[in-house]
Amino acid sequence: MFKVVLIIFVSCSLYLAFSQTKVIADGRIMGLVGGKSGGSYMGYRLHISFDSEKTVIDSQRKSFISQFPGIDTYVTYRTPYFYFDAGDFRTKAEADEIHKKLIKKFPLSTVVKQAINLPRID
Repeated sequence: MFKVVLIIFVSCSLYLAFSQTKVIADGRIMGLVGGKSGGSYMGYRLHISFDSEKTVIDSQRKSFISQFPGIDTYVTYRTPYFYFDAGDFRTKAEADEIHKKLIKKFPLSTVVKQAINLPRID
């Protein structure tokens, strides 16, 4: 009896392990779903500063986060500098609004067009 149950269990396990599921769907659905699953979109960010010393960038980032806690920040390295950018703005007007608020603290900051993440909905 035990051998029969064991054979049935092993057979079912092997069947499930090697079975495949095929999804039959209209290609337009995958285009709609695939285009919205993350990734990046063209928009605007605030280019706050760049420096060859990461400690300088980190201190500026810390200062920025204390003043604007709701805006995402990004530090990237492109030889030979570290770049500090902030925000994910869909329009230049959105970026300009925040840029006006921080121009006194970060006088070399500019608005740049680049790939952005979708902004958070808070």
